[in-house]
Amino acid sequence: MENRELVMETAPYVQNMEYIRELIEESENIEELKIKLTELINNEQNVAKKTDLKILMEKIEEFGL
Repeated sequence: MENRELVMETAPYVQNMEYIRELIEESENIEELKIKLTELINNEQNVAKKTDLKILMEKIEEFGL
């Protein structure tokens, strides 16, 4: 799955799409993205951002990436 496709699949479910898009695009591959997401989920204090991060992680798992 391309980054663009992952952005499109996640877009309807997140509040801060720009933040999520940047995370996806700045990652070299899915494994790097998953590592970043895990770290950010564990450290994020903002509930809305944390929820968006969890949604992205769920989408990655849903597509078996």
